[in-house]
Amino acid sequence: MDEMKKTPVQGEQKQEGQGGRRRRHNRHKGHKPQNANAEKQQPVQGKQPQQAKQPAENKQPQQAKNKQKPPVKQAAQPQPQATQTANPNKKKKNKQSVNNNAEENRKDTYVYTLDGNLYINLTNKCSNGCDFCVRNERTSYYGNYLWLKKGEPTTDKVIAQANGFGDLTRFKEVVFCGFGEPTYKMAEMLALCDFFHEKGLKTRLNTNGQGSLINKRDIVPEMKGKIDFINISLNASCAEKYQKICRSQFREAGFDGMIEFAKTCRRNGVACRFSIVDCIGEEEVEACKRLAESVNVPLYIRDYITDS
Repeated sequence: MDEMKKTPVQGEQKQEGQGGRRRRHNRHKGHKPQNANAEKQQPVQGKQPQQAKQPAENKQPQQAKNKQKPPVKQAAQPQPQATQTANPNKKKKNKQSVNNNAEENRKDTYVYTLDGNLYINLTNKCSNGCDFCVRNERTSYYGNYLWLKKGEPTTDKVIAQANGFGDLTRFKEVVFCGFGEPTYKMAEMLALCDFFHEKGLKTRLNTNGQGSLINKRDIVPEMKGKIDFINISLNASCAEKYQKICRSQFREAGFDGMIEFAKTCRRNGVACRFSIVDCIGEEEVEACKRLAESVNVPLYIRDYITDS
């Protein structure tokens, strides 16, 4: 509390004893004291006189000029930091460029192995756009890059990659599958069947059954003696349901063409079967079983591949 009280100014106690009370009375009436000028000129303790400020004020412009020079140098200092900030982005771009170059320089996969079999990837063309197809939103399939960046392979290119696996007789069979419908490449596929048969290997075709529609001719007689077994993707019990999930470019005729293809295989003595994915529902699975029995073609129910 005592620290909050105002300390009296020097000389104020003396004036109080020499008529200070009368002096305050005259101020109240508006009279100006005789030594008013003296009171104004008398500095308060701790307050610098005006003459002491003038030299500082006169020097202030020069000091200000001297102080304005360093900020110019400081303004240039953030530039290295900006360069350092840009470096990580540049590194990221360089890394992306390296990845893009690696993607461009990688070899297309025409031949790959899976479950003890040798798989042949001839094309990325397909007449269907199935919802459940393994190639949907995938860059690879079990580590194999099956999207062909450099075009479809010739027979010689496929044989060259196949020979890279060494002794081919260790594989159970050769499967024409990949990221497309193999019957788009009939000539190459049949020539490769001859090559693998000479090695003592069996051949299998995984197809959507629309090969005759694609080639605009009955291709089954051409495959007799070349393809040892044909797996036909059924996927639905009727044309309407088939088109909803498989979206054939031939529309509902794609389903009818597939059923006719299976019947033709049976008539020509080419071993075949239907296959469906278990994700279509129990009722639809039962309906597909009845359809397969009606055309005397076995039905295989396979698991839906969720991760590869």
